Amino acid sequence: MKPTARLPLDEIRRRFFAGQPLPGQALPPSILHSWQRCQSLGLSAGGRGGERLTDGELRDRRDANADWLEPARPALAGLYEQVSAGGLALVVADRRGLVLDQAGDIGFLDKAERLALTPGMDWSEAARGTNAIGTALAAADSVLVRGAEHYLERNRALSCAASPLFGPQGQLLGVLDISGPGRKLGDAQRLALQAARAQIESRQLEEAARHGWRLTLHADPRWLDSPAASQLVFDGDGRLLAANRAGLALCGLEPDAWQPRHFAALFGQSLEHWLARHGPAAGLLAFGHHRLSARLRPPPRQLPKPSAPAAGTPRPPAAPALDGLPDGLFSTALKLLEADIPVLILGETGTGKDRLARALHAAGSRRGAAFVAVNCAAIPEGLIEAELFGYQPGAYTGASRQGSKGRLREADGGVLFLDEIGDMPPGLQARLLRVLQEREVTPLGGGPAQRLDIRLICATHRDLRARVDDSGFRADLYYRLCHYPLSLPPLRERGDAAAIAQTMLDGMGAARRGISLAPELARAIRGYRWPGNLRELSNLLATLLALADDGAALSVEHLPAALREDMAAQGHAVADSAIADLLRRCGGNASAAARTLGISRSTLYRRLGKISK
Repeated sequence: MKPTARLPLDEIRRRFFAGQPLPGQALPPSILHSWQRCQSLGLSAGGRGGERLTDGELRDRRDANADWLEPARPALAGLYEQVSAGGLALVVADRRGLVLDQAGDIGFLDKAERLALTPGMDWSEAARGTNAIGTALAAADSVLVRGAEHYLERNRALSCAASPLFGPQGQLLGVLDISGPGRKLGDAQRLALQAARAQIESRQLEEAARHGWRLTLHADPRWLDSPAASQLVFDGDGRLLAANRAGLALCGLEPDAWQPRHFAALFGQSLEHWLARHGPAAGLLAFGHHRLSARLRPPPRQLPKPSAPAAGTPRPPAAPALDGLPDGLFSTALKLLEADIPVLILGETGTGKDRLARALHAAGSRRGAAFVAVNCAAIPEGLIEAELFGYQPGAYTGASRQGSKGRLREADGGVLFLDEIGDMPPGLQARLLRVLQEREVTPLGGGPAQRLDIRLICATHRDLRARVDDSGFRADLYYRLCHYPLSLPPLRERGDAAAIAQTMLDGMGAARRGISLAPELARAIRGYRWPGNLRELSNLLATLLALADDGAALSVEHLPAALREDMAAQGHAVADSAIADLLRRCGGNASAAARTLGISRSTLYRRLGKISK
């Protein structure tokens, strides 16, 4: 049977933008899924997009990325030597797609300047459509975008290959890109990118391993010293501090979705037990149903203290809770935390207060120490005191024979997050205030006071000032916590909710499965008020992903019936309000209002009749 001839790319573009179906495999899946994401965001193929940062703003962005950019210079220099001789350019962008640096062939750089592929320009998908930089970031994977595969018409003169960079906790750092004219790029450039990426990520892991025990694992003991081996770094208590890509996969961690892991939980024995049996020698380690060869290397004898990030240049990890925040809110919160000033986060339920707290911990100088979260509204009032402060053996009926350390002492040296602190029982507020003032805690049942070194983040959806006035919250504790309260806006006030939804989907792995938002669902998401905020949106997207087939375009039809009805009812309410307002502005002239709306006068009267009922 004769194979079907592949359509020319210009015809594929025409059909796609006309809303016509495409034949199977008309485009590489990564390109098709990116086009669908761009379309759902309302991007025009003829767009230009974006203003260049000022020199000062660009310096600030470079400074904010200096912790990975500076150690990467040797690898970048080697990559530059390879690309410049081939008439190409090397481009380095941050995790949001902002071009930080560029070097290469002078002739091509002139062309790149005309296309705005230059430092200070935003090349995220949201700004520039399908392109190697933005699409590699959205898909968290290496991509090649050639010619008219770019979403914007003006970029079809480019061919670009890009690969994202991940840090030792799976956090997205930035992206490396090789760009050139026409169809000049291929496997050689992709291999060069992968080699440079591996060198940079290895350097990041080496730095993390200076502060912990490095465990190397592979099914074959001969490969323990190879780049293919899984590498995990643990602190002295067995908490996972860092991992390479293979190590993240072994632990079931997606890129940019770091979760706490413990040696004992992963391998069924403590770090101390392994050391007692094997020391630095290689041995077999059970992991699930597999037995892997493993070697544990100790940290260097002299461990320098981790340096705090520069106060003015925090680099927040990716998190939907950070999208659409007021300018400077995250950096202000991080400055407070680093100065040991309690951070108080206010906001409606579901606005991402807990995610912001975790992002602050991950970006601060105590990111390698404990993060302990306590929901003050979720623990029964009779147990919360023991939960927080711990207790001695036999302190009360039903207490554990071994006693309990308590969440406060678990957070010693790290960060304590007290969620819904506005619901803390009044009697317990006095004890917490005393702990914050004296920096020591006494467990229930007596015993010596224990010194405490914690940084504190608190959050609540309640009006604490009103709670103080109603005697529901102690005034002295309120003033101890309320140095500089920070308010998280609800989702409806954070700009483009569809763009935030797309970021969430990408973080959940939708791009890797080829799942995107259809334009009509993106419009519905933008128009809905989201009473449950980020939590409601996140739960919905996670459910839709679980039910969707790979390659699906999520549409309004995929939504639960109740949500479709709520969205429709809200849409009609907004539309009816707009009609009534327009009629007032037209001085009651129904014909003029109908002409403005592009509907008949009878339709207008019918809608007005519904409004008056």
